[in-house]
Amino acid sequence: MTTTEAGGLRARIRTKDGWAVPHAVLTVTDMAGQQVLRQEATQDGLVATGALAPGTYTAIVTAVGYGPLAATAIVTASGGSDLGSLVLSRAGGVELPPPGPWTIDPAHSSVSAVAQHLGLTSVHGRFKEF
Repeated sequence: MTTTEAGGLRARIRTKDGWAVPHAVLTVTDMAGQQVLRQEATQDGLVATGALAPGTYTAIVTAVGYGPLAATAIVTASGGSDLGSLVLSRAGGVELPPPGPWTIDPAHSSVSAVAQHLGLTSVHGRFKEF
């Protein structure tokens, strides 16, 4: 990740699956809880801010549809810190199971399809075996 600013906070905002979160917002507060800066992520989920005074800060990432995430940023004399990849979790959603074969119970599951025939009637179909 590159920035034209000297120093500053840098972060990559991602989902659990590695996708960028372009609408994420990084808010930075000092140890007294005062907001120091606010920066929106780029389309690639990258955030780069201007230089900060050396010290310890709290970086809070928020995005619609995701739970907030807080991280501690220790800014050095250079005025910068790299927060790395910050992974946001879906808010209120159910996470998919890990990759691999999934077991489907045919007695309690079904896959069905509905097609409109000439806009007059619906044709229903169902798979009996998986």
